[in-house]
Amino acid sequence: MVSNDYSDALPALLGDGRMSRIHLFDCIDSTNRIAKDMLSDGAPDGTVIIADSQTNGRGRLSRSFLSPADSGIYLSYIIRPDSMTDSISSVTAWTAVAAANAVESVCGLRPGIKWVNDLVMNNKKICGILCELCLAADKSIGIIIGIGINVTAKDEDFPPELRRIASSISAQTGRSVSRTELAAQLIKELDIMRGHWPDNGRKYLELYRRDCITLGKDVIVTSGENQKKAFALAVNDDFSLSVRFEDMTTQDISFGEVSVRGMYGYS
Repeated sequence: MVSNDYSDALPALLGDGRMSRIHLFDCIDSTNRIAKDMLSDGAPDGTVIIADSQTNGRGRLSRSFLSPADSGIYLSYIIRPDSMTDSISSVTAWTAVAAANAVESVCGLRPGIKWVNDLVMNNKKICGILCELCLAADKSIGIIIGIGINVTAKDEDFPPELRRIASSISAQTGRSVSRTELAAQLIKELDIMRGHWPDNGRKYLELYRRDCITLGKDVIVTSGENQKKAFALAVNDDFSLSVRFEDMTTQDISFGEVSVRGMYGYS
């Protein structure tokens, strides 16, 4: 099934008990797609799918996520809640904090969060998150959390059109980063998050607000074909983004695309 570094290192880092709900793959199309299949087959809460590479990795808004072998973490995590009281955007925000915790724990540096789902270092994307709400075969609710982290890739490994947007932790920190150690810490942080979600979110909200580099910046809000310039004011209690448009009207944004001046080529 696998012959990469995960199969050798993760059992020692996580223990056999946790490994019983972790499924390792070499190359698959998408960890989220496999997670949906496992959810339909009755996979328990906390099931994890990790791949060495993906051929059809996806991010928000149906964008592709580059997923080459031996250089990144491509992971999906299944939550089976008793009920769905939070929005999927809130789950995404919680996950961003958990992923930032993991990166800081292993690397000693904490990335910022671009609302709502990107982790960034030096204004470059190093992690993307895609959360999806699904139904299991028994009609129960399931949440699939998909996370992709660029760990060791060099900047020249990215296609030219992505180099102004994306990078890796190693490229931005100049440090050697263990992919397996970071994957293990990410799973631990997701387990901790699951223990708090959805009722004990104040700490996650406070950390998200602290880490959100979108705040206080000029932004462009894109909804469908429409784009409007705005200023990012605050992250609300439900993790929506409060913005003020040029006509001085305000709006709370729960979904869509928010581009930040000075990042990803927006100047």
